[in-house]
Formats: sequence, C-alpha cells, structure tokens
Amino acid sequence: MPKTIRGVVLFMILALIMAAGGCQQANKKPLPKTAKKPVSLSSEVVKYKSEPTFSIYRTATGQKENIKLEEYLKGVVAAEVGPKYPLEALKAQAIVARTMTLALIEYENGTRGKRGTDMSDSHTEFQEYDEKKITPLISKAVEQTRGQVLTYNGKFVYALFHSASKNKTASIEEGFPNLKNKAGYLKPVPTNGLKYAPAKYRNWTVKIPSYEVKQIMGSQAGSLDDIKISKRGPSGRATSISAGQASISAVDLRAKIGPDRLYSTALTSVKSAGNNIVFTGSGWGHGVGMEQWGANAMAKQGKNAKQIVMHYFPSAAWTTLYK
Repeated sequence: MPKTIRGVVLFMILALIMAAGGCQQANKKPLPKTAKKPVSLSSEVVKYKSEPTFSIYRTATGQKENIKLEEYLKGVVAAEVGPKYPLEALKAQAIVARTMTLALIEYENGTRGKRGTDMSDSHTEFQEYDEKKITPLISKAVEQTRGQVLTYNGKFVYALFHSASKNKTASIEEGFPNLKNKAGYLKPVPTNGLKYAPAKYRNWTVKIPSYEVKQIMGSQAGSLDDIKISKRGPSGRATSISAGQASISAVDLRAKIGPDRLYSTALTSVKSAGNNIVFTGSGWGHGVGMEQWGANAMAKQGKNAKQIVMHYFPSAAWTTLYK
C-alpha cells in the first residue's frame, strides 16, 4: 500500500527546496512526466491461466464434490442476488464473487482447515451457493465475465459485498478489523441502493433482551443503563459500544447477537429501555465493498458492470485471468 504520510512529508520537503531556489527554478522547463510502471501480477494470480476446478463441501449432505469455478459462480450469483437484478448488476456480482473466491482460497486457506475442501456452500463459512436457483440470465452474466477479476498491487482484491448501506459503504476497519492490514484499500464510497432494498432494512429498530447483552459485555458493563455508541468509523458506522466500565467493538457485538438479528453496525442509537437494549439503524450487512442494492440502482441508471465494480473498488485494476 502507498505510504501516504511519507508522501506528504516528501512533497513538503520538495516544496521548500523549490521555494529556496527562487526564480532560477521557475525559469526551468518542467521535466516530462514518466509513465507509471505497470504492476506485475503475483504468482498466485498468474498461475490461473485456465479455469480451475475446486473442491466444495455440501452442508446438506456432508459430501465433498469437485466443481469448475465458472459453474460454481453461477450458483453463487443465484443464491446471493437471484435473477431479478438487471444483467449488468448480475455481471458485477459475478466479477466480485469470482475475485473473492480466489482471494479466500489463496489468502485465507478457504475452508481447508474446517472442511478439508477449498470452499463450502454456506455463507457463514464461505459464500452462499445454490445451483437450483440458476437461470439463463444468471448463466449469461457469468459467461460474459468469464475469467475477469480485480487486483490491487498485483494481488487478488478482497472483493467483499453486502446487501444494503445508507449513503456510504464501510471502510475495511469498520466491517472487518482483522483484515485492515491486508485490505486497507477498501474505503467508504457513496452509494444509494437502500431505496430499492426491502423496507424492513431501510430504517429499523431491534430489541435485544438486556440480560443477553449483559452476558456478552460482562459484569463490568454494570446495569447497561448508560449503554451508548462510544466511537464511530469513517463512514459513520458504530465501531465501539460502551456501558459502565466495559467496551466492545460493534462488529463483535453484532456477531455475538447474530447478524440476522442485528442487521448492521450502521446504528443511529443504542439505549436501554425497560428489559431491552434498543438498537436503531439502517441497512443490512457488514457494509464493506460492493453494495448489492447499489449495484442494482446503478444498473437501472444505465451503468455497465465495469463502471459498477470500479465505483465500489476504485483502487483496483481490471484483470482477465483466462478466456
């Protein structure tokens, strides 16, 4: 990743040197700009010269199967968004899912430690996969993006995606603090898909029993009467929740409550009310990377898959591995 602070300091030093040179420097012709040297692709990227075959664990049967990557992606797109999205949004989903599949396998060891396979068909373990939901439109979206992935500094991008965000996506440290050093290039970008998302995710109130939150935060949290959002991240999402002498990251609290119960860390307030802790917020999912409903909105506005993907991953490079 670029050394931003070092770059700023260097720029200031150069500015002082130029100022000290006076008019003699000003009269000199500017040097021609040097083109940026292309970044070489890493070994784990260039090795995919043809479509790979991976092993997948099927949670319903406990069986292990082998599957071609492009066929697998059809089941991922089908399970993650379904056929109701415009074609260009489905193509965008195929590109980010292909990239994320390879990033998880190459950098996180897939599900080899847990299942003895490269991946699993469960969204809690890898990515959601359902071959029964594949349609001709979904197959077309995958086929038209065959082999296309995103890279950053020659490596696979952590091409994360989520359902819905309000106004901005999240930074990597807001959604996955443990990946900050690996994917710090994932920054908040404007997004507007929430208006197309199911109404229950636009603005919501979730009540969690106080005793449950107390068990999670521990005895130092006290009565929870003073529970509050104590810190927010770059996108405005809650990053820390405090009560009494205790504090917990919002990501950990959501994970322990359950991501299907506490929809997001895009919280407007957290407070105690009777026997419950009341969370108010908006959106659905971790918030990092491509907002799926935002991709839908952009496709409806006439944007193509490349424009959609590059909006959510502006630091990435477009790379075709194989045809």
